[in-house]
Amino acid sequence: SSHGTHVAGIVAAVNNNGIGVSGVAGGTGNGDGARIMSCQILSGGRSGNMNASVNAFIYAADNGAHIAQCSWGYETDGYKSDYQYFASYGLEYWAIQYFLDKDRFAENEKRLNQQRAAKGLPARTQIIDGPLVIFASGNSGFAASSYPGGLMNCISVSATGPDGYPAYYTNYGPGCNIAAPGGDYYLNTSNSKSQILSTYISEIDGQDYTYMGGTSMACPHVSGVAALGLEYAAKLKKT
Repeated sequence: SSHGTHVAGIVAAVNNNGIGVSGVAGGTGNGDGARIMSCQILSGGRSGNMNASVNAFIYAADNGAHIAQCSWGYETDGYKSDYQYFASYGLEYWAIQYFLDKDRFAENEKRLNQQRAAKGLPARTQIIDGPLVIFASGNSGFAASSYPGGLMNCISVSATGPDGYPAYYTNYGPGCNIAAPGGDYYLNTSNSKSQILSTYISEIDGQDYTYMGGTSMACPHVSGVAALGLEYAAKLKKT
């Protein structure tokens, strides 16, 4: 229902082409922007499937993803600690740890580069300290991050409005690590431009771009910055 398309555009929409929006790490359209590996875990609406998320983390890890951009989660009224989350979602927890495992990541990078070398392709960009998992903190105004973003080895992103203050809906406090623009509709109820403009599915209502708001929109701002940081580190050969 377009949620993932909107998120992907914030990360990787091509820059400076006079069309639509510019993604945080969109590049120039010459293969120098962030690449998106789309792994669907939602079913048309807000509901998800744990088996789908487990498979998504494993698939992304095995196919060389550097950053898991996760604009989803389970609200913190149900899970207030890493242990409570693990007790209910142990398989998903281990899938996240699989994605984050530095030794596994290094071996996978070696395998992927051997495959690329056999095809005459350049080596993939190496990264400094293993992969990253970045989650939205949640939109319930709770004083703690939702899970899995609240896990100690994940990054949880809260949302700010266009005035720079916390958005009315954002989760905040323990487990939240950083804040980024997510929009705040109630700063101007007659103008959707207080939210975030990004890519959209035109088949829904004829629009290629639309405004949305939430920690789901804040999260890809951080993922985009992380992608730029990894690219810059690779250029400096700090890998």
